[in-house]
Amino acid sequence: MVAQPETFDEEQQPLVAETPSRSSRRLLTAGICAGLALAAVGAATASHIFSGSESSNVSSVGEATQLNEESSTTLGQAPSLKSFESRSKPYLGGRGDEAEGKLYINEDGKMNAYYLPGADTVNNFTSVKYTPPYRFYLMKEQMLTPDYSKAENFYKPLLVGKTFSVDIDVSQAGCGCNINFYMVDMPAASRGKDNDYYCDGQCFDGLGCCAEWDMNEGNSKVQQITNHACTHNYGGIGHSDWQCHKWGDPEVKTSTGMFGDNSGSTIDSSKPFNFAQRYELEGGRLKVTTIMEQGAKRVVLPMGPSDELDAMYKTGSLEKGMVLVTGYWTAGDMNWLDGQACGSAREMCSKSPAYISNWKITTNSGPAPGPSPGPSPSGSGKCCWKQCGANCPETGDWCGQSESNCGQCGGGTWCN
Repeated sequence: MVAQPETFDEEQQPLVAETPSRSSRRLLTAGICAGLALAAVGAATASHIFSGSESSNVSSVGEATQLNEESSTTLGQAPSLKSFESRSKPYLGGRGDEAEGKLYINEDGKMNAYYLPGADTVNNFTSVKYTPPYRFYLMKEQMLTPDYSKAENFYKPLLVGKTFSVDIDVSQAGCGCNINFYMVDMPAASRGKDNDYYCDGQCFDGLGCCAEWDMNEGNSKVQQITNHACTHNYGGIGHSDWQCHKWGDPEVKTSTGMFGDNSGSTIDSSKPFNFAQRYELEGGRLKVTTIMEQGAKRVVLPMGPSDELDAMYKTGSLEKGMVLVTGYWTAGDMNWLDGQACGSAREMCSKSPAYISNWKITTNSGPAPGPSPGPSPSGSGKCCWKQCGANCPETGDWCGQSESNCGQCGGGTWCN
């Protein structure tokens, strides 16, 4: 059973009296540790640190999580819609020239000007300064009163065969914050609640329903990539009523060892880092490789091929181009995203600015970074949820590869 969005206090309401618009980002677990265990059990995580030299040439690698009804039930998951639509709003004009949102994107060495109407772009229009609660759409031309009803007004980058990259600074945006950029198959057929023709994979009443490719969302504690394709074929996971995969499949996210605001993580988010996402076809099937780098250190998160990711490519459609949306929202219940580092208590986002800079789209050359082998299994043991004898996934996943890994899996207990 899916619960309705919770009631929010006044502090969390949008800044103006408009009907909120962004649909639910994810489904929250009942018992946040159970949800964290599910995310960790499905993900392959860091094995070591990339040093950049042959003597210590190592990297952190994660695998895509394949979420399904069975795994949710096994871990006692009780989904609850956590709605971004109640905490962000589109820019509809009215600020004037100072908020035109001009943004330069480096496309194969050429600096092309596009626009995020309403956004605060700095550093000679190469960086976006984010503060909640707005979301912005990438447009071809400057529009002081944006028209989101026409597909030709948007710049829809064709990413397959290319690598998208940015520099990210979320050092001051911790628990409860969500800085994101993602793609949706806008515009919807009708203007919807927020008069912006918005749609996404959660398919809320009053909003459009369409494929949603979450390129990245996160804060200084975690980074997550999620695919919400729309195949209308989800009876196998108990949701024949769904047009789109609301939970997301596949999904990859970092662990605290991979990413966090401390020097003990492979990527130390107290400092800026580079985020790159490579799109390529292997035998006609889509594969997406996310690489985060900071100096000589690297985290690699491969995703695909999979049927759901192929659906995003063909009918989403990444093949034809989708609208890029980016924004910053906050919630006291962001634990579904950052609970491994932030715990299960109610969160309070700092609302401090975040920055995404040096936007690039580059034609691929050479092979993508490959995953490194994970650690060898520790004897004949297995990783179980909370106690031995029950809820013990197959040992082929990352948590089950070693006792050390199991201890990082949010409620994992190593059992011999």
